[in-house]
Amino acid sequence: MAVFPDSVDNKTPMIGYLPGKMPYGLSENLKNLCANLVNTKMDKTVHVDRKLITGASPLASNKLCKLAAKYPTKIIDITTSYKKV
Repeated sequence: MAVFPDSVDNKTPMIGYLPGKMPYGLSENLKNLCANLVNTKMDKTVHVDRKLITGASPLASNKLCKLAAKYPTKIIDITTSYKKV
C-alpha cells in the first residue's frame, strides 16, 4: 500500500495544514496489521494490489486517477458500505 506517512502528519500542524496532532498514526497502524507499505515519503507513489489502488499523497492523485481508469471495477462507496462496530 502507498499511504500518507505519519512523519509528515506529525509536521503539518506546525505549518497550519492541520489544526492539531493526529490522534493516531495511520502508517504505523497499517504496519501493525502486517500491511506492506511501499513508500516512506510524501511523494507520487501509487500502488496496485489486486483491486485496491492506493496513493502516497495528493502529489499522486493524477497518476492514481490515470491508473484507476485502466481498471474497470465496481466502485464501492466506503462511507455507506460498512457497518459501524
